[in-house]
Amino acid sequence: MSVLADLDPDVAYPATPSVPDSDLHSLVRFLCYGALRGHFAGLRGCFVGQDLNVYYRPLPARRVVAPDVFVCFGVDPRRIQEAASYRLWEVGAPPAFVLEVASERTYRNDLDDKPAAYLEMGVSEYWRLDPTGGEFYSPALQGDRREGGAWAPIAVGADGGGGLRGRSSVLGLDLCAEGRRLRFRDPRSGRWLPDPDDTRRDNDQLRQALHTTSHERDAEAAARRAAETEVAALRARLGEQA
Repeated sequence: MSVLADLDPDVAYPATPSVPDSDLHSLVRFLCYGALRGHFAGLRGCFVGQDLNVYYRPLPARRVVAPDVFVCFGVDPRRIQEAASYRLWEVGAPPAFVLEVASERTYRNDLDDKPAAYLEMGVSEYWRLDPTGGEFYSPALQGDRREGGAWAPIAVGADGGGGLRGRSSVLGLDLCAEGRRLRFRDPRSGRWLPDPDDTRRDNDQLRQALHTTSHERDAEAAARRAAETEVAALRARLGEQA
């Protein structure tokens, strides 16, 4: 048996090393991941990942890339979650959708090197977002769709509100770049996918509403008690006068 065959796969194909990015890059990645993970939660055979090493060539010619956010279909999510990394030959399907968020450290690779890697890997759509609005590239939202053995651009245009919008066929969603934020919209229902910030705001509003309602109930109860006390006092005075 060869030395390579004896290696633990999680050792031979380790997890993504921790390399710091800008706060903006990390935040946008987290919000996009949260929105897509929530949207596809419970869909059988679907896995949503972020910043995970995806190996698309095994040893000895090992090749790897770590997409910021990606979505896969036709896979076993539990098997992926239990491994240190995503090994294409084990998982059985490449990511269908990949999103890279530009940062000073990564944007050149996103434009120059990763398109060929994702093409070889079998990715169906490759999207790029510049959350600065154009410091790294323009337009700030770009997408490519696999056509044969090459990439073909996906139409991205102004959305009428100062942002940019394009449609992902593999996700069935619109991608909408609004300032430093990327949002996802279901074109059939018109519903925006909530991201973790949306969920936090909704929870804060719900807590405030519950707090206000509780105070209103307390005030109403106090008013009733005061009225009952006043009525009891009036009845007592009337009883003394009788």
